[in-house]
Amino acid sequence: MARAWPRYHHWTRAANEPLSTNRMNYAVEPHGEAVVFRLLEPRLNASHAPELKAALTVLAHEHQAPVIVDLSAVQSLDSAVLSALLLLRRLLEGQGRPLALVAPTPGVQSVFSLSRLNEIFTLMQSIDEALLYLQNQASLLMKKKVEEEEEEDFEEEEWDEEELEDWEEEEEDWDEEDWEEDWDEEDWEEEEEDWEEEEEEDEE
Repeated sequence: MARAWPRYHHWTRAANEPLSTNRMNYAVEPHGEAVVFRLLEPRLNASHAPELKAALTVLAHEHQAPVIVDLSAVQSLDSAVLSALLLLRRLLEGQGRPLALVAPTPGVQSVFSLSRLNEIFTLMQSIDEALLYLQNQASLLMKKKVEEEEEEDFEEEEWDEEELEDWEEEEEDWDEEDWEEDWDEEDWEEEEEDWEEEEEEDEE
């Protein structure tokens, strides 16, 4: 059965509306195994930050899929927008979901480079490249999660007191059995010697 995606509405600014508004033009849509948050504003600044943070928070809580933030249409952005993206990253990390940014424009790449956030975020040139990256990351995250769960299960396993006492008693029984076996062997050797002596006496 095909996955049912919720419908999203995004706002498009009218030509005569002032740029100072904090309303933002964006779209949310499925793409393969990921969900794409597509920003359609050429310039993003602090006036967009509140709506952007709210939209990204909703995105993080309403989807389970990996996320791609598409900044292909964005020519410039400021620190307030970076803060919103860091918020999304933190929310997704808490859920074990990977994130990729598509940021092919020089202006956006420059901001990430100057802020050194290119060391934190993975910047891709296209949606397809981002999808491939997310597939690999999802596999790694799943493997890590399984390993952590197995480690937790191992640490949580504790010996029950009765089981421990039974184990110690069994150990003692094994030691006693070994001791008895040693004595049985010595007795058998002594008996053999006695038989040999008796045979010699009979021959004489």
